[in-house]
Amino acid sequence: MRIGKLSARYSFVGIAILLGVLVSACVPIRLEASWPALSIVQGTGDVLLTYNDRIVRVNPEDGQLIRLRNADGEVRLDEEGNPRVWEFTGTDGQARQFYSAPLQINDETLLVATYNSHIMYEVDLPTARIIDSTEVNLPGQILAGLVQNDDTLYVGISERNMLALDRATFDQSWMFETEQGVWSGPVIVDGTLFFASLDHHVYALDAETGDQKWQLDLEGAVASTPLYHEGHLYVGSFARKIFDVDENGEILAQYPTEQWVWGSPTIVDNVLYATDLGGNVYALDTSDGGFSEIWQRKVADRGIRATPVVTDDYVIIGSRDHKIYWLDRETGETIQDEATVENVQNFRVRELAGEILSNMLLIEPSETVDIPEPYLIVSSVANQELLVAFKVSNGERVWSYGR
Repeated sequence: MRIGKLSARYSFVGIAILLGVLVSACVPIRLEASWPALSIVQGTGDVLLTYNDRIVRVNPEDGQLIRLRNADGEVRLDEEGNPRVWEFTGTDGQARQFYSAPLQINDETLLVATYNSHIMYEVDLPTARIIDSTEVNLPGQILAGLVQNDDTLYVGISERNMLALDRATFDQSWMFETEQGVWSGPVIVDGTLFFASLDHHVYALDAETGDQKWQLDLEGAVASTPLYHEGHLYVGSFARKIFDVDENGEILAQYPTEQWVWGSPTIVDNVLYATDLGGNVYALDTSDGGFSEIWQRKVADRGIRATPVVTDDYVIIGSRDHKIYWLDRETGETIQDEATVENVQNFRVRELAGEILSNMLLIEPSETVDIPEPYLIVSSVANQELLVAFKVSNGERVWSYGR
Protein backbone atom coordinates (compact mmCIF):
# COMPACT_ATOMS: atom_id res chain seq x y z
CA MET A 1 0.00 0.00 0.00
CA ARG A 2 1.43 3.37 -0.98
CA ILE A 3 1.87 5.65 2.02
CA GLY A 4 -1.03 8.08 2.18
CA LYS A 5 -3.16 6.25 -0.42
CA LEU A 6 -5.31 4.48 2.12
CA SER A 7 -7.58 1.66 1.01
CA ALA A 8 -11.13 2.78 0.24
CA ARG A 9 -12.48 -0.36 1.91
CA TYR A 10 -11.57 1.02 5.32
CA SER A 11 -13.10 4.03 7.01
CA PHE A 12 -10.13 4.72 9.28
CA VAL A 13 -6.58 3.74 10.09
CA GLY A 14 -5.88 2.95 13.75
CA ILE A 15 -3.71 5.40 15.58
CA ALA A 16 -1.00 2.87 16.32
CA ILE A 17 -0.65 2.29 12.59
CA LEU A 18 -0.39 5.95 11.70
CA LEU A 19 2.16 6.53 14.40
CA GLY A 20 4.63 3.98 13.20
CA VAL A 21 3.42 1.17 10.99
CA LEU A 22 0.94 2.72 8.56
CA VAL A 23 2.40 0.73 5.71
CA SER A 24 1.73 -2.62 7.36
CA ALA A 25 -2.07 -2.67 7.63
CA CYS A 26 -5.29 -0.67 7.62
CA VAL A 27 -7.90 -1.46 10.26
CA PRO A 28 -11.11 0.12 11.60
CA ILE A 29 -10.54 2.17 14.72
CA ARG A 30 -11.42 0.78 18.15
CA LEU A 31 -13.16 2.92 20.75
CA GLU A 32 -10.15 2.81 23.05
CA ALA A 33 -7.78 4.01 20.30
CA SER A 34 -8.07 7.77 20.48
CA TRP A 35 -6.18 10.97 21.05
CA PRO A 36 -7.18 14.06 23.02
CA ALA A 37 -7.89 17.54 21.70
CA LEU A 38 -7.45 20.68 23.80
CA SER A 39 -9.01 24.11 23.34
CA ILE A 40 -9.61 27.26 25.36
CA VAL A 41 -13.08 28.67 26.11
CA GLN A 42 -12.95 32.21 24.80
CA GLY A 43 -14.02 34.72 27.42
CA THR A 44 -13.20 32.56 30.45
CA GLY A 45 -9.89 30.86 29.74
CA ASP A 46 -11.23 27.47 30.83
CA VAL A 47 -9.81 24.39 29.13
CA LEU A 48 -12.00 22.04 27.10
CA LEU A 49 -10.61 18.50 27.01
CA THR A 50 -12.04 16.31 24.27
CA TYR A 51 -11.10 12.68 24.70
CA ASN A 52 -12.65 9.37 23.73
CA ASP A 53 -16.27 9.34 24.93
CA ARG A 54 -16.68 12.79 26.50
CA ILE A 55 -15.79 16.46 26.63
CA VAL A 56 -15.07 18.13 29.98
CA ARG A 57 -14.45 21.72 31.02
CA VAL A 58 -11.53 22.24 33.39
CA ASN A 59 -10.45 25.22 35.49
CA PRO A 60 -6.84 26.05 34.41
CA GLU A 61 -6.06 27.45 37.86
CA ASP A 62 -6.48 24.19 39.80
CA GLY A 63 -7.38 21.38 37.36
CA GLN A 64 -10.89 20.94 38.79
CA LEU A 65 -13.93 20.34 36.63
CA ILE A 66 -16.11 23.42 36.27
CA ARG A 67 -19.21 23.12 38.43
CA LEU A 68 -22.63 23.85 36.96
CA ARG A 69 -24.65 26.60 38.64
CA ASN A 70 -28.29 27.67 38.63
CA ALA A 71 -29.64 31.12 37.79
CA ASP A 72 -28.82 32.31 41.33
CA GLY A 73 -25.19 31.24 41.01
CA GLU A 74 -25.59 28.26 43.33
CA VAL A 75 -23.85 24.98 42.53
CA ARG A 76 -26.29 22.41 41.16
CA LEU A 77 -26.40 19.06 42.94
CA ASP A 78 -27.27 15.58 41.71
CA GLU A 79 -29.67 13.15 43.42
CA GLU A 80 -26.97 12.11 45.87
CA GLY A 81 -26.04 15.67 46.78
CA ASN A 82 -22.82 15.79 44.75
CA PRO A 83 -21.95 18.88 42.68
CA ARG A 84 -22.83 18.61 39.00
CA VAL A 85 -19.89 19.29 36.71
CA TRP A 86 -19.49 20.38 33.09
CA GLU A 87 -19.36 17.17 31.05
CA PHE A 88 -20.80 16.32 27.64
CA THR A 89 -21.25 12.76 26.39
CA GLY A 90 -24.00 13.07 23.76
CA THR A 91 -27.50 11.63 23.98
CA ASP A 92 -29.56 8.45 24.29
CA GLY A 93 -27.04 6.58 26.42
CA GLN A 94 -25.00 5.37 23.43
CA ALA A 95 -21.23 5.66 23.56
CA ARG A 96 -20.01 8.56 21.45
CA GLN A 97 -16.43 9.08 20.39
CA PHE A 98 -14.90 12.51 19.94
CA TYR A 99 -11.62 13.51 18.33
CA SER A 100 -11.88 17.17 17.37
CA ALA A 101 -12.18 20.11 19.72
CA PRO A 102 -15.59 21.82 19.77
CA LEU A 103 -16.06 24.97 17.73
CA GLN A 104 -17.11 27.90 19.92
CA ILE A 105 -19.68 29.97 18.04
CA ASN A 106 -20.24 32.58 20.76
CA ASP A 107 -20.39 32.88 24.56
CA GLU A 108 -23.41 30.56 24.65
CA THR A 109 -22.89 27.94 21.95
CA LEU A 110 -20.53 25.14 20.98
CA LEU A 111 -20.67 22.89 17.93
CA VAL A 112 -19.55 19.34 18.73
CA ALA A 113 -18.90 16.71 16.05
CA THR A 114 -18.76 13.00 16.85
CA TYR A 115 -16.63 10.42 15.13
CA ASN A 116 -18.54 7.16 15.39
CA SER A 117 -22.14 8.37 15.08
CA HIS A 118 -21.80 10.88 12.20
CA ILE A 119 -23.66 13.46 14.30
CA MET A 120 -22.97 17.11 15.12
CA TYR A 121 -24.56 18.69 18.18
CA GLU A 122 -25.29 22.30 19.06
CA VAL A 123 -24.44 22.54 22.76
CA ASP A 124 -25.24 25.21 25.33
CA LEU A 125 -21.87 26.32 26.67
CA PRO A 126 -22.97 27.32 30.20
CA THR A 127 -24.88 24.07 30.90
CA ALA A 128 -23.34 21.41 28.58
CA ARG A 129 -26.84 20.55 27.31
CA ILE A 130 -27.87 20.00 23.71
CA ILE A 131 -29.81 23.00 22.41
CA ASP A 132 -33.37 22.11 21.40
CA SER A 133 -32.35 18.47 20.84
CA THR A 134 -30.30 19.57 17.83
CA GLU A 135 -28.68 16.66 15.97
CA VAL A 136 -27.17 17.20 12.55
CA ASN A 137 -26.44 14.05 10.56
CA LEU A 138 -23.18 14.21 8.64
CA PRO A 139 -22.13 12.08 5.65
CA GLY A 140 -19.13 10.56 7.40
CA GLN A 141 -16.88 10.45 10.45
CA ILE A 142 -15.18 13.57 11.79
CA LEU A 143 -11.58 13.85 12.93
CA ALA A 144 -10.86 17.37 11.70
CA GLY A 145 -11.71 20.52 13.61
CA LEU A 146 -14.75 22.46 12.47
CA VAL A 147 -14.14 25.92 10.99
CA GLN A 148 -16.63 28.75 10.56
CA ASN A 149 -16.38 31.68 8.17
CA ASP A 150 -19.22 34.19 8.11
CA ASP A 151 -22.38 32.08 7.73
CA THR A 152 -20.71 28.85 6.56
CA LEU A 153 -19.28 25.84 8.40
CA TYR A 154 -16.51 23.75 6.86
CA VAL A 155 -16.19 20.09 7.84
CA GLY A 156 -13.52 17.64 6.69
CA ILE A 157 -14.76 14.05 6.42
CA SER A 158 -12.30 11.41 7.65
CA GLU A 159 -13.11 8.95 4.83
CA ARG A 160 -12.94 11.62 2.10
CA ASN A 161 -14.28 15.03 0.99
CA MET A 162 -14.65 18.58 2.33
CA LEU A 163 -18.16 19.76 3.19
CA ALA A 164 -19.67 23.25 3.52
CA LEU A 165 -22.84 23.75 5.58
CA ASP A 166 -25.12 26.72 6.03
CA ARG A 167 -24.61 27.80 9.66
CA ALA A 168 -28.27 28.69 10.27
CA THR A 169 -29.92 25.61 8.75
CA PHE A 170 -27.02 23.12 8.56
CA ASP A 171 -28.05 22.40 4.97
CA GLN A 172 -25.24 21.39 2.63
CA SER A 173 -23.97 24.29 0.52
CA TRP A 174 -21.42 22.23 -1.42
CA MET A 175 -19.18 19.17 -1.19
CA PHE A 176 -15.74 18.89 -2.72
CA GLU A 177 -14.52 15.37 -3.48
CA THR A 178 -11.08 14.10 -2.48
CA GLU A 179 -9.58 10.68 -3.10
CA GLN A 180 -8.90 10.02 0.58
CA GLY A 181 -9.72 11.38 4.00
CA VAL A 182 -9.43 14.86 5.44
CA TRP A 183 -8.01 14.65 8.97
CA SER A 184 -7.28 18.32 9.65
CA GLY A 185 -9.15 21.58 9.63
CA PRO A 186 -8.95 24.06 6.76
CA VAL A 187 -7.50 27.57 6.71
CA ILE A 188 -9.48 30.44 5.20
CA VAL A 189 -7.67 33.48 3.81
CA ASP A 190 -9.41 36.25 1.83
CA GLY A 191 -12.17 33.98 0.56
CA THR A 192 -9.91 31.04 -0.25
CA LEU A 193 -10.16 27.79 1.69
CA PHE A 194 -6.92 25.82 1.94
CA PHE A 195 -6.94 22.25 3.25
CA ALA A 196 -4.90 19.05 3.11
CA SER A 197 -5.86 15.42 2.51
CA LEU A 198 -4.43 11.95 2.93
CA ASP A 199 -4.54 11.72 -0.88
CA HIS A 200 -1.22 13.66 -0.89
CA HIS A 201 -2.75 16.95 -1.99
CA VAL A 202 -3.22 20.43 -0.64
CA TYR A 203 -6.28 22.10 -2.17
CA ALA A 204 -7.33 25.70 -2.64
CA LEU A 205 -11.06 26.30 -3.11
CA ASP A 206 -13.35 29.27 -3.44
CA ALA A 207 -14.78 29.27 0.09
CA GLU A 208 -18.21 30.41 -1.08
CA THR A 209 -18.74 28.10 -4.05
CA GLY A 210 -16.37 25.18 -3.45
CA ASP A 211 -14.86 25.63 -6.91
CA GLN A 212 -11.26 24.45 -7.12
CA LYS A 213 -8.57 27.05 -7.69
CA TRP A 214 -5.66 24.62 -7.60
CA GLN A 215 -4.38 21.38 -6.11
CA LEU A 216 -0.80 20.41 -5.33
CA ASP A 217 0.72 16.96 -4.83
CA LEU A 218 3.04 16.87 -1.79
CA GLU A 219 4.24 13.31 -2.51
CA GLY A 220 2.80 11.79 0.68
CA ALA A 221 -0.25 11.82 2.93
CA VAL A 222 -0.91 15.12 4.70
CA ALA A 223 -2.64 14.76 8.07
CA SER A 224 -2.12 18.24 9.55
CA THR A 225 -3.54 21.71 9.05
CA PRO A 226 -1.33 23.90 6.83
CA LEU A 227 0.22 26.87 8.60
CA TYR A 228 -0.53 30.15 6.82
CA HIS A 229 1.95 32.98 7.37
CA GLU A 230 2.40 36.13 5.31
CA GLY A 231 1.31 34.68 1.99
CA HIS A 232 2.93 31.27 2.52
CA LEU A 233 1.52 27.85 3.40
CA TYR A 234 3.89 25.72 5.44
CA VAL A 235 2.96 22.05 5.57
CA GLY A 236 4.66 18.72 6.24
CA SER A 237 3.84 15.38 4.66
CA PHE A 238 4.53 11.67 5.01
CA ALA A 239 7.01 12.13 2.15
CA ARG A 240 9.47 13.19 4.88
CA LYS A 241 9.43 16.79 3.76
CA ILE A 242 8.31 20.24 4.85
CA PHE A 243 7.03 22.44 2.03
CA ASP A 244 6.78 26.19 1.52
CA VAL A 245 3.88 26.81 -0.87
CA ASP A 246 2.65 30.18 -2.13
CA GLU A 247 -1.00 31.17 -2.44
CA ASN A 248 -1.00 30.18 -6.12
CA GLY A 249 -0.04 26.58 -5.40
CA GLU A 250 3.63 26.83 -6.36
CA ILE A 251 6.28 25.07 -4.24
CA LEU A 252 8.83 27.71 -3.25
CA ALA A 253 11.05 25.48 -1.15
CA GLN A 254 11.19 22.09 0.51
CA TYR A 255 13.21 20.72 3.40
CA PRO A 256 13.91 16.99 3.95
CA THR A 257 13.12 15.52 7.38
CA GLU A 258 14.28 12.28 8.94
CA GLN A 259 10.76 10.85 9.27
CA TRP A 260 7.14 11.50 8.41
CA VAL A 261 5.72 14.85 9.47
CA TRP A 262 2.27 14.65 11.04
CA GLY A 263 1.93 17.75 13.23
CA SER A 264 1.53 21.32 12.06
CA PRO A 265 4.59 23.56 12.39
CA THR A 266 4.62 26.94 14.08
CA ILE A 267 6.49 30.09 13.13
CA VAL A 268 7.86 32.80 15.46
CA ASP A 269 10.06 35.72 14.36
CA ASN A 270 10.41 34.14 10.90
CA VAL A 271 11.74 30.89 12.35
CA LEU A 272 9.73 27.78 11.58
CA TYR A 273 9.68 25.07 14.26
CA ALA A 274 8.59 21.58 13.19
CA THR A 275 8.80 17.97 14.36
CA ASP A 276 8.58 14.48 12.90
CA LEU A 277 7.57 10.97 13.90
CA GLY A 278 11.20 10.01 14.49
CA GLY A 279 11.47 12.33 17.51
CA ASN A 280 13.33 15.09 15.66
CA VAL A 281 12.86 18.84 16.06
CA TYR A 282 13.79 21.43 13.42
CA ALA A 283 14.34 25.20 13.54
CA LEU A 284 14.39 26.73 10.04
CA ASP A 285 14.98 30.36 9.14
CA THR A 286 12.45 31.61 6.57
CA SER A 287 13.38 35.31 6.56
CA ASP A 288 15.24 35.23 3.23
CA GLY A 289 12.83 32.91 1.48
CA GLY A 290 13.11 29.14 1.47
CA PHE A 291 14.47 27.18 4.43
CA SER A 292 17.83 27.79 6.09
CA GLU A 293 18.56 25.32 8.88
CA ILE A 294 19.38 26.90 12.23
CA TRP A 295 19.45 23.63 14.13
CA GLN A 296 18.14 20.08 14.06
CA ARG A 297 17.97 17.87 17.13
CA LYS A 298 17.06 14.25 17.79
CA VAL A 299 15.15 14.94 21.01
CA ALA A 300 12.64 12.19 21.79
CA ASP A 301 12.79 8.40 21.72
CA ARG A 302 9.47 8.20 19.87
CA GLY A 303 7.40 10.27 17.48
CA ILE A 304 6.28 13.86 17.99
CA ARG A 305 2.83 14.83 16.73
CA ALA A 306 2.11 17.91 18.85
CA THR A 307 2.97 21.35 17.48
CA PRO A 308 5.89 22.91 19.40
CA VAL A 309 5.12 25.59 21.98
CA VAL A 310 7.52 28.50 21.55
CA THR A 311 8.23 31.15 24.21
CA ASP A 312 10.86 33.86 24.43
CA ASP A 313 13.41 31.36 25.72
CA TYR A 314 12.14 27.86 25.02
CA VAL A 315 10.83 25.45 22.45
CA ILE A 316 8.69 22.94 24.35
CA ILE A 317 7.99 19.51 22.86
CA GLY A 318 5.62 16.70 23.88
CA SER A 319 6.26 13.17 22.58
CA ARG A 320 4.90 9.65 22.34
CA ASP A 321 7.66 8.63 24.77
CA HIS A 322 5.47 10.21 27.54
CA LYS A 323 7.91 13.11 28.00
CA ILE A 324 7.92 16.88 27.69
CA TYR A 325 11.21 18.53 26.74
CA TRP A 326 12.28 22.13 27.30
CA LEU A 327 14.76 23.11 24.56
CA ASP A 328 16.89 26.21 24.27
CA ARG A 329 15.28 28.25 21.52
CA GLU A 330 18.62 29.40 20.12
CA THR A 331 20.46 26.08 20.06
CA GLY A 332 17.89 23.29 20.41
CA GLU A 333 19.77 21.83 23.36
CA THR A 334 17.74 20.43 26.25
CA ILE A 335 17.57 22.98 29.04
CA GLN A 336 19.71 22.05 32.02
CA ASP A 337 18.47 23.24 35.40
CA GLU A 338 20.75 23.66 38.36
CA ALA A 339 22.48 20.38 39.16
CA THR A 340 21.60 18.53 42.34
CA VAL A 341 23.54 16.01 44.37
CA GLU A 342 21.22 13.25 43.19
CA ASN A 343 21.28 14.25 39.54
CA VAL A 344 24.35 15.96 38.13
CA GLN A 345 22.67 16.44 34.76
CA ASN A 346 19.29 17.74 35.80
CA PHE A 347 17.77 18.29 32.37
CA ARG A 348 14.32 19.85 32.23
CA VAL A 349 12.39 16.81 31.04
CA ARG A 350 9.06 15.90 32.62
CA GLU A 351 7.30 12.55 32.26
CA LEU A 352 3.60 11.73 32.13
CA ALA A 353 1.82 8.40 32.51
CA GLY A 354 0.83 8.18 28.84
CA GLU A 355 1.72 9.21 25.31
CA ILE A 356 1.43 12.88 24.38
CA LEU A 357 -0.42 13.20 21.09
CA SER A 358 -2.40 16.43 21.25
CA ASN A 359 -1.27 20.02 20.91
CA MET A 360 -0.35 21.64 24.22
CA LEU A 361 -1.77 24.92 25.53
CA LEU A 362 0.10 27.93 26.87
CA ILE A 363 -2.11 29.68 29.44
CA GLU A 364 -1.18 33.23 30.41
CA PRO A 365 -2.30 35.08 33.55
CA SER A 366 -5.27 37.32 32.77
CA GLU A 367 -8.33 38.99 34.27
CA THR A 368 -10.20 35.68 34.02
CA VAL A 369 -7.35 33.25 34.82
CA ASP A 370 -5.76 33.84 38.22
CA ILE A 371 -2.39 32.13 37.94
CA PRO A 372 0.98 33.51 39.10
CA GLU A 373 2.81 32.87 35.83
CA PRO A 374 2.27 31.13 32.47
CA TYR A 375 1.23 27.47 32.63
CA LEU A 376 1.82 24.75 30.06
CA ILE A 377 -1.23 22.46 29.83
CA VAL A 378 -0.40 18.99 28.51
CA SER A 379 -2.70 16.05 27.81
CA SER A 380 -1.77 12.37 27.77
CA VAL A 381 -3.75 9.30 26.76
CA ALA A 382 -3.51 7.85 30.29
CA ASN A 383 -6.77 8.20 32.21
CA GLN A 384 -4.96 8.99 35.46
CA GLU A 385 -3.19 11.96 33.82
CA LEU A 386 -5.46 13.31 31.14
CA LEU A 387 -4.31 16.86 31.90
CA VAL A 388 -1.23 18.15 33.69
CA ALA A 389 -0.21 21.77 34.25
CA PHE A 390 3.44 22.82 34.50
CA LYS A 391 5.03 26.18 35.18
CA VAL A 392 6.71 27.23 31.96
CA SER A 393 9.56 28.94 33.79
CA ASN A 394 10.92 25.89 35.61
CA GLY A 395 8.82 22.83 34.70
CA GLU A 396 7.27 22.57 38.15
CA ARG A 397 4.14 20.39 38.16
CA VAL A 398 1.20 22.45 39.42
CA TRP A 399 -1.82 20.15 39.15
CA SER A 400 -3.17 17.13 37.30
CA TYR A 401 -6.63 15.94 36.27
CA GLY A 402 -7.63 12.32 35.69
CA ARG A 403 -10.57 10.03 35.90
